[in-house]
Amino acid sequence: MAMSVGDAGAPGASSEQLPTLYVCHGDDGGPATHPCRRVQEGLRAAGIPYNKVIAAHGSPIPFLRKGSREDLQEVTGDRKLPALKLPDGTVITHSRDILAWVRQQS
Repeated sequence: MAMSVGDAGAPGASSEQLPTLYVCHGDDGGPATHPCRRVQEGLRAAGIPYNKVIAAHGSPIPFLRKGSREDLQEVTGDRKLPALKLPDGTVITHSRDILAWVRQQS
């Protein structure tokens, strides 16, 4: 899994204190309605810093995908993206639930 820090950096916050967002290969470049993009836009708009891991490469169709999502499942307990892992270990999956969490942080 590739890892990078999300665009919303936090001065003085270590990467271990930040939530980690797991996204697909579409990342921020997908259509505006793509769940991985919407979640990232929501986190940035709310000013929430995060680490980002591109956890799936290639096609969203499982048999056309490069690699597997076994690493993702080990870390989050699920193979679905996007997934947000909070510093306390809580994992939120599904973009609607992640965006609901983002709204609660304001």
